[in-house]
Amino acid sequence: MDMDNMWEKIKKNFKEGAAVSIEKIEEYSKIGKLKIEEFAAKKKIEKNCVDIGERVFDLMESGKASDVANDPPVKKAVDNICALNQELVSIEKKMKAVAEEARKTRGRPGDPADSVGA
Repeated sequence: MDMDNMWEKIKKNFKEGAAVSIEKIEEYSKIGKLKIEEFAAKKKIEKNCVDIGERVFDLMESGKASDVANDPPVKKAVDNICALNQELVSIEKKMKAVAEEARKTRGRPGDPADSVGA
């Protein structure tokens, strides 16, 4: 094998490897941002649950436990939790879509990932 041909193969593999690395960085960056959104939504759900617990405790202490289901702060917190759960479902779908898109991109014929390490 002559030296020029070997250097061309090395350069080609390096470029292809760099392209794959950039794609992976973009994929992980998108998923990372979505994970942060997911974590924030879960923390908000947790806070709403704490708020509900505190409010129910206050109602029970004051002898108004039967008013829990109709209590506006409790209803608002429950509505918030329902909305946040929907947000979590949406975030999960987005993460799956990012992963699926990355998988499709890597699986294309002629994709640099196909020949890396070959």
